[in-house]
Amino acid sequence: MTAEVAKHISVRLAWHDSSWNGHICRDPKSNTYCVGQYSYQRDLIASKRNLDWEQPLAGKPCGEVDGIPPCIHSINAFGPEELDAYMPPPSWFNDGTEVKTWRMPPYTVATWPYEEMFKDEVLNPQGPPKYDPVKRRTAANEFFAQVTPDRSLVFYYTNYSNPFSENDQHFYVVVGAGRVKAVGDELTWIGQSADMEKRYGPNAWGRDITSHYPDQGLRLPYHAYMDRPDVLERILFVPENSRHFKYAARHISDDGALGLVERLSEIVGVLQEIGDTSENWQVRQEWLASVMAELWRNRGLYPGILCVLDYLKFSEAIPYAIEQLPVRGERDVKD
Repeated sequence: MTAEVAKHISVRLAWHDSSWNGHICRDPKSNTYCVGQYSYQRDLIASKRNLDWEQPLAGKPCGEVDGIPPCIHSINAFGPEELDAYMPPPSWFNDGTEVKTWRMPPYTVATWPYEEMFKDEVLNPQGPPKYDPVKRRTAANEFFAQVTPDRSLVFYYTNYSNPFSENDQHFYVVVGAGRVKAVGDELTWIGQSADMEKRYGPNAWGRDITSHYPDQGLRLPYHAYMDRPDVLERILFVPENSRHFKYAARHISDDGALGLVERLSEIVGVLQEIGDTSENWQVRQEWLASVMAELWRNRGLYPGILCVLDYLKFSEAIPYAIEQLPVRGERDVKD
């Protein structure tokens, strides 16, 4: 299926203490968030994590160790190396289905649209099973078909299991963004019995999303300021509207993406102000300005005005125009 209108996508990650760089955590024992109640793939990580193996390998690239950490679906969002990935079959299969393995490209995560798996449209009125596996498979494929390489954006976030959610304060936290480079092929089980395929379908619940990072994208350097609450307060990205950040992966419209990109631009401005050197923030700011122009294209009386500014390499004017358009009016800002 080829979608007529591309959608952007949110992708949940398990917390990592050094920015999802394709390495083992710097201190695996201290990262309790990845096994927290709201972590992505929490059950897999909690059941397969081996701290006796991970701790001596702290900080090492995953491509250089003998084994695969169970957080592999999240860990390579901003990692520059190709890694081995895996997905074990559900224990209730109990039918000889093999562990699914594949090579994960650089700057890639594996995600799944859980909301699509439990919506009314995939119920099986003649059940059991409760959900129709054919309809589920179709829904997942249709979801990913609307994510268009070289156009769609991806926004990475963590659920409440993160260092910024304490006591009764529960925060979704955006950790970075990028331009989608590729959507991986459907992952299907090997050795699955006909009975399990009939009940649950052949697809392993995961699909690769690869970004164009670092050429198009950015990650927020939370790890560099964990002992600087004054900085964290200014760069922490807690989305005002959490509706895009549920069920592991969700589509985001151009309007929704625009608000997220505007906030990222504000945070990049702070990082420039404090002299952070973790990324080239001038280049990132120019990219964000270009993305804002692109997302604005179908809006307003002069839908191409920001694209014109982008074409003229007048990127500094783009956030100014966005701020002033609702205040001064489109004609005035254009003039």
